[in-house]
Amino acid sequence: MVYLGGLVALVSFGLLARGGLNPSISLSELAKAGTYLFWFVSNVQVLLICLLAPLFMAGAIAQEQAGKTYEILLTTPLTNLQIVLGSLLGRLFFVLVLLSSGLPLFAVLLIFGGVPVSSVFVAFAVAALVALLVGCVAVTLAVLQTGGRKAVFIFVVAIAGYLVAAYVVDTQLLRVAPTTTWLTPLHPLLVLEASLNSANYRPPAPEALASRSALVRFYLGQPFAAFATLSGLLSFAMISWSTLFARGIVQSAGSGAVWRRWIGLDASGKERRHPPRNVRGNPIAWREAHTRGNRTGGIIARWGFLVLTTAATVIALAMYHVGQIRPATFRTTITTMLLLEMAVIVMVGVYMSAGSVSGEREDGTLDLILTTPVTPQQYIWGKLRGLVRFLTLLLAAPIMTMAIVAAYTIVGVILQWPRAMISDPIIGGNLRHMLILPESPLLLALILVPFVALCVMVGMTWSLKSKGVLGAVVPVIAIIGTLSMVLGMCGFQMAGNVPFLGPIVNAFSPATSLIMLINPWVYAKGFAEEMGPGRLTLVLAALVAAAGYSFVVYTMLRGMVKGFDHTVRRLSGTG
Repeated sequence: MVYLGGLVALVSFGLLARGGLNPSISLSELAKAGTYLFWFVSNVQVLLICLLAPLFMAGAIAQEQAGKTYEILLTTPLTNLQIVLGSLLGRLFFVLVLLSSGLPLFAVLLIFGGVPVSSVFVAFAVAALVALLVGCVAVTLAVLQTGGRKAVFIFVVAIAGYLVAAYVVDTQLLRVAPTTTWLTPLHPLLVLEASLNSANYRPPAPEALASRSALVRFYLGQPFAAFATLSGLLSFAMISWSTLFARGIVQSAGSGAVWRRWIGLDASGKERRHPPRNVRGNPIAWREAHTRGNRTGGIIARWGFLVLTTAATVIALAMYHVGQIRPATFRTTITTMLLLEMAVIVMVGVYMSAGSVSGEREDGTLDLILTTPVTPQQYIWGKLRGLVRFLTLLLAAPIMTMAIVAAYTIVGVILQWPRAMISDPIIGGNLRHMLILPESPLLLALILVPFVALCVMVGMTWSLKSKGVLGAVVPVIAIIGTLSMVLGMCGFQMAGNVPFLGPIVNAFSPATSLIMLINPWVYAKGFAEEMGPGRLTLVLAALVAAAGYSFVVYTMLRGMVKGFDHTVRRLSGTG
């Protein structure tokens, strides 16, 4: 119901924005509005399947691991194939029901015209193939006995990163003509674009592929068929592998493999002992900041994230400096990188905070903590401080990205590098200005750190109210996503049309405020005419957003402390 209601609301707002509900609209304009809405809703549906399907799969995996039901299934007369296919179909059922619930809505869009019936089946087929691939990955993780919440969350982050990165590479680097590229059959959104927007993005002409082999002609000339074939082959390979090795992996799970030592287990499967460590300050804050991600994989992931984003920024800046990248392409690349980095930080913060209390409730740690002299205020405040401190290394990535570009701009202006100054078309001509504002990294830090603290606080609030981690993750993502979308849509429009107040409202959405900070000359009303007051407005907007986020975090923290005992007792069945 919620999924279908969201799609209905999306279509309704889209019709209002495109004038589709205007009684005087012509049939041709109505057909254009219907075509645009169909393309937009199809992309949103695929994105939702990519991000929500792993969470539903994770629920089934977590239940299997908690109750050891997978091992019990292996003692029944069921064959390996029956177990694997049964698990896959059981997990796919709910996702396929979500897809089928949106079919009548797509049928209604056909009434407006401009959308062939075949496009509806293509859109649903792409979404179903994505769901099938995600389901096969989940079954494989369950067979490997590594399909916990953390593995699934990393999988979600990897999917989001791949979708954004591959789309940017295709549109900014590979797409030199309105034809598909080598990345198209590997990306569901690009497959949709090639299938639904063939006038502007279509496969190469048959004569252009005549000299290629039959396999290359099929791959480049039929993106949807190639995507379906690759998805089917990967799914079949994972199902076959799981079927062949399901019992062998479970039987050798306690054999003391090398990978068990890397994740903190010795050959017998027991946790390794560590020497005692000195705890300073709030013990809860110290525990969250120093014990999370302190294994080899976590350390490599955090430092690797910072190193890779910094290296990507330096490479893109070097290519821009020597003239291999146009200014518009460079700014798009930097903006996409920053948005991707910000999304990863928010998702990591949401996942960690959503499991900060409910995870301890599941494993019994919370009951032990409640027997100590730690007060609810120390517990909750320590959780918040520790989680934000743990995310500091990740938060440094977007700030470092912005700082590198700002440093290049400052040095370039001093040394009079031609690429440190660029031109943007405005009303009345072109405006020549700096590549980026020197103070933009500080303004980004002022906005981003309190916003991440707010995400952590929302996650902790739902974690306290939920019995399981996954029950807290989904509503937190929905709340943060809806809040960011509403504030971003309203604030971005105000920033371009209302001077002074518009940038302040826009600062409450980190994504759109990031776009404004990168190019305020175009996206902030009145900035190009009066740069001095405009820069002061950006500083004031960052300060107001930071103060607003901090006030909300403080209010939620006080409320969480006040109702902590009652909520814990109610969920434990003693209140």
